[in-house]
Amino acid sequence: MNKQIKKITSAILIFCLSVTGMCAITASAATPKIIAPLYNNTSSASSNINISNSGQLKIYYDYTGLSGKTTKVVITTYIEKKTLGLFWSRVENGQPNNQWVDTSYTLDYYKLRTFQLSSTGTYRVTVTYKVYGSGGAADEIKCVMKDSY
Repeated sequence: MNKQIKKITSAILIFCLSVTGMCAITASAATPKIIAPLYNNTSSASSNINISNSGQLKIYYDYTGLSGKTTKVVITTYIEKKTLGLFWSRVENGQPNNQWVDTSYTLDYYKLRTFQLSSTGTYRVTVTYKVYGSGGAADEIKCVMKDSY
């Protein structure tokens, strides 16, 4: 009796796994290959960083709004340094809350910001684009980048 239960259980398990495998293949063939977020007021927003051998940090901003929808973008940027290998602490940049806040009312925003880092280490830069417009709720797009020197 025990052997018969094991055989039936094994047969059911094999059947379930084969059906699941077929469903996964069917689902992957039917789903699109590209997944991209859709925003209410934004066409694209991206940032990049580069740290030179002398510690000069360059932050690149590239933003494009939607014609007829985008009214304003507020871009907040801050730098953090890894301390004790575990913690992130904000780098002093002379601005309130140690962050830069830029506001633009144009559809295209391209900017390069430079900042001299005071010491070697691992740095993280966070750029948040908050985009307002008639397309609905404000879009919030966060870019987090890490680099060391």
